[in-house]
Amino acid sequence: MGDLGVLLIGDGLFGPAVPEDWLDDLSKRGVRAEAFSWTEDSGLHAALQRAYQHIRRDGAVSGALAVGAGCDCALALAGQLPMDRLVLLEPLDWQASGGGAKALKRVRGYAWRGAAFCVADALLLAGPATTDELVVRWRRALCNSRFTALRPSVDLWTNRKEVLKLGVFRFLCDGTPPKSLAENPEMCII
Repeated sequence: MGDLGVLLIGDGLFGPAVPEDWLDDLSKRGVRAEAFSWTEDSGLHAALQRAYQHIRRDGAVSGALAVGAGCDCALALAGQLPMDRLVLLEPLDWQASGGGAKALKRVRGYAWRGAAFCVADALLLAGPATTDELVVRWRRALCNSRFTALRPSVDLWTNRKEVLKLGVFRFLCDGTPPKSLAENPEMCII
């Protein structure tokens, strides 16, 4: 596997601030995984940068795994700092619902303005609440990335989460999209 560092960014708005089950699973597999601790002040972007720089190593693979509203934070990092892999779990269009702290809204604006600068291998796993329109918006925004979007079955999100985690782990290691996770592997958006 080599040396792999991953920053985990939780939802922070509608879900847990830290995706603990993902952190535990990646750590058990030998990944240098750290969870980002959310702050509500105006220094959110600087705190994200420091946390990501902490997991990076020269000559190693580094990436981010984000959930929900945290996907915008991960995109902000990937558009600005060198990142090998970007995993987006169940991204939400939270701004359309009027949610979010002021600092997160600023990071989101920055992330989407600079999305074309992201060249990381990107994997988007659409959840039950992720609309097809949002997946298309992410695909267009990440125009300079190797982008794969999959819609795992509800069963993978609930009863077979270990299979989902293994597919994500393999993607983080080598950048190969886990097409087997798609509800219909022939319908993957690459």
